[in-house]
Amino acid sequence: MATPRTRTQPKPGEIWLSCPPYLLIAEVLAVDTKRNPSVVSYELHDENGFPLERANAALDDGWWQAFQPLIRRHG
Repeated sequence: MATPRTRTQPKPGEIWLSCPPYLLIAEVLAVDTKRNPSVVSYELHDENGFPLERANAALDDGWWQAFQPLIRRHG
């Protein structure tokens, strides 16, 4: 039996990383789940943390192909 595909929903304040070949950082500002598809607002930063632009994107397959959540590991 195939396992269902689950995706982490972005939340305000989270940091997401762009998928290779780019190294960009997206700080999630807001998520509007009342729209269809949902919309994520984020601020894009370069690899040094310098802010580049603010943008909105549909929370669809394109989002998960472009970004992955930053998983912080301690220890």
